[in-house]
Amino acid sequence: MIKKIVCIIVTVLMIVTGYGEDDTVSAKDDGYESIKDLMKACKSESIAVYEANTGTLIGGRKENKKRYISHLTKLMTALIVYDTIEAGDIELSTKLKTSEHANSMQGVQIWLDVGEEITVDELVKAITISNANDAAVVLAEGCCTSEESFVKRMNDRAARLGMKDTVFADCTGISHENVSTAKDMALLAGELARNSVFEEYYKTRIAEVGCKGSQLVTQNRLIGNYKGCVGYKFCDDGEGEMMLCAASKQRDMAVCVVVLGEDDKDAIFSDAKAVMDFAFTHCEIYYPEIPEEALEEIAVEHGREVSCGTEIADSRDIIIERGTYRQIYTRFTREEKLTAPVQKGDKVGELVFYNDTGEILRCTIAAAEDVKEMDMFYAFRCLLYNLFNI
Repeated sequence: MIKKIVCIIVTVLMIVTGYGEDDTVSAKDDGYESIKDLMKACKSESIAVYEANTGTLIGGRKENKKRYISHLTKLMTALIVYDTIEAGDIELSTKLKTSEHANSMQGVQIWLDVGEEITVDELVKAITISNANDAAVVLAEGCCTSEESFVKRMNDRAARLGMKDTVFADCTGISHENVSTAKDMALLAGELARNSVFEEYYKTRIAEVGCKGSQLVTQNRLIGNYKGCVGYKFCDDGEGEMMLCAASKQRDMAVCVVVLGEDDKDAIFSDAKAVMDFAFTHCEIYYPEIPEEALEEIAVEHGREVSCGTEIADSRDIIIERGTYRQIYTRFTREEKLTAPVQKGDKVGELVFYNDTGEILRCTIAAAEDVKEMDMFYAFRCLLYNLFNI
């Protein structure tokens, strides 16, 4: 009963202290010509803004500075749980049992007793909507043999995402050895956004889980207050420094923002809104238009085929300044002739996209097929075939 009363009091305090209130402005997108200028006006120490669908870091300030990331650690915890569900090794309806280790977790929790069973669904709610440490450990132990093996998976996943300056020490964020950067956390947010990882959970403001009716209240003020917001987390480091990782999907863009190192709750949300506003207002995705001439076949000497088809091997969508796509032009170079043998993927030229600022994208023109070398036996076969078909 006491634990339930404490939980209710904490929930009320979270609501009373301003969840959902209008934010005092720290920085606005008031005609800044560049994201760099805007970020100079932001109060927060480290910022990164990232477009997930193109994998583009739109801007950053001290984005590579390593910091303790507290509950933001649980974003990777949730991703590993999602991966485990996708692999078919666990289901949302699966019930997991609370260990003594999970029960021993301090800080934010949903008051799980040793031996208590609870579904993966409720546990995921507890770490996405809220920051329950006991729930995170139950999930980790349910997905792997131990929290230690789960943390190894977290670090392996971080490496695959290119999070070079990130180390996870536990699944909760309790340890101050959980460190990352604004840029690395933006890469993680991008993975969550691209795959809509637990999106409905992250978008939920208030929920209740069955264990003793524990109330969950998100501290992310952007939920329901910023267009297209799909999550993720706001928290502090226990010493007054706050941090936010959030994402919004509008049109064909998924903009992620990470703001670290701010002691003013209003300012951190204002800064996040400002940089996302800038990204959506000033940027758009450009889908490269490939000139037909760049993909014409190329003659092949001494080959079993007289020509070889071509393709663009590494074209990708890119972020450009909104409304400037008409200014983009291309130049390409290609081999006039190839000599057999030719292998699919061999580089045969380059296609470069430019705008008024210079080069914006460089692509490889490659052979689209293998062309084997003509030998005497094959030439003789072709000669006989032609003779008998005259």
